[in-house]
Amino acid sequence: MNYPQYVPAAVRTVRILELLATSPEGLTAGQLAAALAIPHSALHALLNTLKELDYIQQAGPRLPYHLGAGARALQAPRPLGDAALIFAFHEEATRHTPEETLALGVLDDADVVILAEAPCPQTVRSVIPAGHRAEAVGHPAGLILLAGLSDLALARSVPRPANDLPGVLQDVRQQTLARRAYAEVVTLAVPICPDGQHPEAALLFSIPVFRWNELREHALIRALREIAARISYRLGAPTYLPYGVARPHRLGTSGPLPPAELAPFLNGPWAARLACIRPDGTPHIVTVWYEWDGAAFLMIAWPGSSWAECVMTNPAVALTVAEPWPPLRRVLARGKARVLAPDALPGGLDGLYRRLSVRYLGAAAETILPVSYGAGWQAFSVTPAELEAEMEMP
Repeated sequence: MNYPQYVPAAVRTVRILELLATSPEGLTAGQLAAALAIPHSALHALLNTLKELDYIQQAGPRLPYHLGAGARALQAPRPLGDAALIFAFHEEATRHTPEETLALGVLDDADVVILAEAPCPQTVRSVIPAGHRAEAVGHPAGLILLAGLSDLALARSVPRPANDLPGVLQDVRQQTLARRAYAEVVTLAVPICPDGQHPEAALLFSIPVFRWNELREHALIRALREIAARISYRLGAPTYLPYGVARPHRLGTSGPLPPAELAPFLNGPWAARLACIRPDGTPHIVTVWYEWDGAAFLMIAWPGSSWAECVMTNPAVALTVAEPWPPLRRVLARGKARVLAPDALPGGLDGLYRRLSVRYLGAAAETILPVSYGAGWQAFSVTPAELEAEMEMP
């Protein structure tokens, strides 16, 4: 292909946007330069141009780059808005009858408004009717959503905040959780993030005080986060990392994850980060959905997946699965990826695809997301040669 038909700068620009689209935590200029083998001077010229056009954004000098509003506007339209949130909420509530009353809340200026409720089957239960409105700063759902606002937006929603509000919101970001104990109920809230990072809604459990205890709350928080993650995936999130780069403070030293928790953790709806090596020797990291069969991680690569090309050249990989909230459970696996023949998978490629869809998107995905496979679709397995499972110890 001669130059009039092939413009290297255009190729580099597209590759920058592709890499940022698959890296929700963002990439620095150094990481982009290493991944794309672009001279720093040429890379910075492209990055400055894309920033000027609002196709990428950067919070400050030397900080990671993220996709900007211009790039997101080119993405296929998603059915966002209240109707899509309510539909996804009810799909998930139908999939698993909630143990306690489940509700969906959104921010409306200085108030939080309940959009939908899914009552639990208990005879005595909490009620959070659709249309209920409460002051955001005094409600767990409101705190979850206020914690995701910029300083300017927060000042508009809460013009005269209490002195302790910044500390409260920082704690909410670190825990990705808000909790309030009232006279008769305990209410828990976590974020729903259609882009994987920025909360657009809050998911709540409301528990009568007589059924609340710390052990049960721990289980309900895990269930609530899993539901919020699946709703976020259904709305288009590539991964579930509320508040983006906000990370919890370390709670203490690391300790081993109890063996009984390993399989439940790996079977939760958490995406993995797959690290592999490009043919030129530079690292490539991508978010992947996986299935843990008790001995290996199973994944599907669609035609043209860069990571599939990498592992075909060099099968050495590492996978990490981690929570961005206490107790910061995480698993690191190292091993070699190998191609699986379709008949080596229960149900073939179609069966694995559908199981992944149901796991990450909910039961309805099995019927609304049919798939037909042609050349280029491949399944891979990674049997860990090393597996480290740990959690932070208080």
